[in-house]
Amino acid sequence: IMKCPTTGRIQLIDFEYGGVNYKSFDIANHFNEFAGGTTEEENGVPDYSLFPTEERQEAFVRAYVQASKGGSSSSSSSATSSDGNSKDDEDKQVQLLMREVHAFVLANHLYWGLWAINQAAMEGCDDFDYLTYAASRFGEYQKGKAKIEAELQQ
Repeated sequence: IMKCPTTGRIQLIDFEYGGVNYKSFDIANHFNEFAGGTTEEENGVPDYSLFPTEERQEAFVRAYVQASKGGSSSSSSSATSSDGNSKDDEDKQVQLLMREVHAFVLANHLYWGLWAINQAAMEGCDDFDYLTYAASRFGEYQKGKAKIEAELQQ
């Protein structure tokens, strides 16, 4: 976490696996990390009941959209946000980013599932059960994919 001493703005940086990526992938990863599963005690078993609710996700994404435009992250009841854009424009940006994040939640499961298989091959599973972690991530991918497919058929 970096905090700018002059503005007080906070920026999160993950140096371990840092790189240029789609913002919606990174936000999806942030949400998936709520489930855990990566500590020695959890040993590859995430708890997806801890995944943020839709309301909590939207609040995070709205704060992100507002902060990326230099606006306030507090909600406003006026029709125009602090940077002059309409509330409708902000709502559209939030909904678009939410759709992207939902899609990248699935990609994120595949990415980390494949990473875990690679780790199992490189390090083994004596200290951490990478294969259980991979199976958990692939299982969540399948559940999420089925949900999206069902929604598309409605």
